Amino acid sequence: MLKNVHFRLGLIAAILVVSVLIVLPKTPIVIKNKYIDLDSNIGGYYINLFGGKLKKDLTQFKKGLDLEGGIRVVLKADMSGISDSDRNGAMESATGVIERRVNLLGVSEPLITPSKIGDEYRIVVEIPGVSDTETAISLIGQTAQLKFKKLRAELEFTEEKFKEYYVDPSVWEDTGVTGADLRGVDVVFDRQQNLNDSNSPQIQLKFTPEGREKFSQVAKENVNRPVALFLDEDSFPLSAPTISPDLAEGLKNDPVISGTFSLETANALSIQIRAGALPVPVEILEQKTVGATLGGESVNKSFTAGVVGLWLVFMFLVFMYKRLGILAGLALLIYSLTTLAIFKLIPVVLTLPGIAGFVLSIGMATDANILVFERIKEEISWGRPKNLAIKLGFDRAWNSIKDSNMSSLLTSAVLFYFGSGPVRGFALTLSIGILVSLFSSIFVVKTFIEVFRFGNQNFSTVEVERKWEPKRLFNLIKRGRSK
Repeated sequence: MLKNVHFRLGLIAAILVVSVLIVLPKTPIVIKNKYIDLDSNIGGYYINLFGGKLKKDLTQFKKGLDLEGGIRVVLKADMSGISDSDRNGAMESATGVIERRVNLLGVSEPLITPSKIGDEYRIVVEIPGVSDTETAISLIGQTAQLKFKKLRAELEFTEEKFKEYYVDPSVWEDTGVTGADLRGVDVVFDRQQNLNDSNSPQIQLKFTPEGREKFSQVAKENVNRPVALFLDEDSFPLSAPTISPDLAEGLKNDPVISGTFSLETANALSIQIRAGALPVPVEILEQKTVGATLGGESVNKSFTAGVVGLWLVFMFLVFMYKRLGILAGLALLIYSLTTLAIFKLIPVVLTLPGIAGFVLSIGMATDANILVFERIKEEISWGRPKNLAIKLGFDRAWNSIKDSNMSSLLTSAVLFYFGSGPVRGFALTLSIGILVSLFSSIFVVKTFIEVFRFGNQNFSTVEVERKWEPKRLFNLIKRGRSK
């Protein structure tokens, strides 16, 4: 089906229309006359399908701190009370807790990066789009504290009512057992279940001797009732296991939290609990507010740079390759709109380095066309007819295009894996641009050429090449004699 040029042209047109609708901001359309009465909007959509299971905010691009404005905070973690072997785990826990706190602010795409400078452990927090900086900084700087809470004694516990209790923080009261009463947390597997090949993971709580006594007393008072684990006074518990009758006689072994955990969710919950068991005090070393005005200026300058870059590339293509260059320039426009639409769908958080990666990919998108067009010129100089030269130009330039773009993709992957923050943004936008450029440079340009120049001719490369091989040999011999 993809060999049908009209089908391919229709596919390109559909991609272009969808991309425009995604990229276009909310634009009013008002047409009022005696034939049409239209007052609506196009673009800037918010998608909410399947009862809220599929949500996409296409109203605007997601912008990073340097474009959106917000705050940047550098925290220093005090590891003096943590053993050397537990410090990496403590940093992982502290980073996870801070990320959860930032998400409670209702912001999207925060950047939270742990780092180590000499003997100092630091956490860099960048939060775009935050206006209440004092509340945000206060929330970030708190020390994590895990608390065990029980259901209020006067409330009846049933499975039906438990669903209401779970999301209502007012029904829970402190037991006096906190993360300070834990000496560690492990992910384990139930031996009996392992015998049945279910391999269900559980979370084992390792109490201190004092914590064991305190929790045993709580367990005796709450048999067949839930005891919930709260972190940072969240509006809902991390977990709320029901105390089994076996615990009424007191703790003999380290208790476990069981449930329908996967290994990933069990590991994630253990990290959250460990954050209370290994609290890491933090202090603010640096805080910086980035104004929205700076972000607006950066966006405008970046947009101008992108438009100028597109125009210069287009003029170069037209000057060098005439009508072929016009078709390549049209494909370049489709490439730009498609790439921006993908950025909005994922969504990619746009930063200045990220925009630089996109602008760079515009030039790389042109590189493939230049390789093809130069190959076409060579084929024509060897005596090929134009239609065959175009077909062979695409076929024979593909290996060079593939190798050059694969090396760029590998470089982007290395930057994304080992880099952080702006470096990863640059690598992500560049890699997306490269992938889309392969589509536009080969698929789109080739389709345009077949439609607008050679739409009614189909060629078998092998058969026609054999037909013209003697003429090519004659031209080469003739060139050699003339020298």
